[in-house]
Amino acid sequence: MARRVTTVAGLLLLAAAALGAAERFAVLEFFGRPNGAYCSAAGPAMIALQAQLAGEAELLEYDYDVFTSGRIDRFWASGAQATYLPLVMVGSGYLTSSGHVQYQSEYAGMITSEQLRPPGAEVTAFWRRVGSSARSYVTVRNLRVGRMRVNEAAAVWAVVFERARIGVSDTWVRSSVRRALSANLDAGETVDLVIDAPSASVANWGRAAVVILAEDRPGGARYDMLQAALAEPAALSVSPDQVALSPAARSAEVALAGPHVLTWTASSEVPWLEVTPGSGAVPGQLTVTFIPELRPPGAVAGAVVIDAEGDGMSFSERLEVVLAGQVRHAGGRRTPDP
Repeated sequence: MARRVTTVAGLLLLAAAALGAAERFAVLEFFGRPNGAYCSAAGPAMIALQAQLAGEAELLEYDYDVFTSGRIDRFWASGAQATYLPLVMVGSGYLTSSGHVQYQSEYAGMITSEQLRPPGAEVTAFWRRVGSSARSYVTVRNLRVGRMRVNEAAAVWAVVFERARIGVSDTWVRSSVRRALSANLDAGETVDLVIDAPSASVANWGRAAVVILAEDRPGGARYDMLQAALAEPAALSVSPDQVALSPAARSAEVALAGPHVLTWTASSEVPWLEVTPGSGAVPGQLTVTFIPELRPPGAVAGAVVIDAEGDGMSFSERLEVVLAGQVRHAGGRRTPDP
């Protein structure tokens, strides 16, 4: 399932602004054999860099004998010549390395070079377990001036892995799948995708995670990763989760985030709080407004309940609302504003 959304004005300006502000999430992909001498020697560097770069990059270890096609094809498409494992790349083959090197400095330098490149896309992703598979909810926005083109292999990958020392590092890839875009994506345009990875022999789903990669192959040469993101567990988030209102500041805006398949409804638990709109799609925004004339004496707090459903999921979140501001009476005692 896919959904495309087109902005109506200023696409090129928006893309240029986004390029200057966004940061690139780096993914280093390591194809090896745990019992290989060079692969084992690279393990400590992989472990150290993964801990050092948490939140900025992901280092993924693949079993070379299992993943003989797919992501490894990006390494060979780069034109790299290699005789020894491990085969290592960032940026879908933007930079490559193989065999025995100064692992720590080599891999760190590759990741730094990747992070310095401006991203070509914005990726937002959530995931959940469905049986023995992982389902991802992905939104990709094209940040480039030019199109992401179907005939240039524009696609999105979902890579399922475990955070466990099964091989030589702290990650171990279990499954991967490629979802080609069905239509060109113009500058500033977004596409929503639901991607099911093949059945994965995950040993512990509590340690499972999913990385989403957006890439294309401009000019039919090597592939290029436009951006990557670590998918968040599927949930509804409300930001902020508490707001303070007063007669002087009667309204506050609240952002809702989560899988794009969700729709939401919101209702106030007290008559003196108004919610607009009362429903919508995720991601979305609502406004909470304080109505002083409906507030009973002594009431200083209320709440708004937001319920969301979609694709077999349901979530409920509670937004706390407090009344801020006090006035000083002649006797010096402070009481809440009416």
